[in-house]
Amino acid sequence: MYIPFNEISDHARVWVYQANRPLSEPELEGVHSYLAREMVAWAAHGEALQGSFDVRFGQVFVVAVDEQVNQASGCSIDASTRWFKELGATLGIDFFDRSSAVVQRESLLLIPFLGTKQAVSDGILKADSLLIPLQTADVATYRTGWLVPAASTWLAKYFQTQNA
Repeated sequence: MYIPFNEISDHARVWVYQANRPLSEPELEGVHSYLAREMVAWAAHGEALQGSFDVRFGQVFVVAVDEQVNQASGCSIDASTRWFKELGATLGIDFFDRSSAVVQRESLLLIPFLGTKQAVSDGILKADSLLIPLQTADVATYRTGWLVPAASTWLAKYFQTQNA
């Protein structure tokens, strides 16, 4: 069962899907319709899941399920992954991009894993740069400040060596 994101519980479990590029308005509208339709029928072991999603920066999709209503199962989680694989194939987008997403006002700068050290050296990625975490505990965390400084992530090692 799909509900608007502002109505989902703070305790809802979250998954983050990051696209490798911003989506256009028509693409976003299509993804919104697709996800809402899929969530209407989303279930685990025949029990309806209460789910929702939010979109940030036109390329980060936060999927949530309220497990106080019904627990998500491996198959239901796989279903949500399948949604983004299908959308990716249709739109020519990689929703499983694991680049570091640096927030720059209202957009994102994606820094590929292999370019991280150079981005730090070049001053593009700084210790206080805000990143999109690809793992977020719950909707409450997402709502209250889910962006994290680069120095508090696995990237901290690059800033320690820079200051040494």
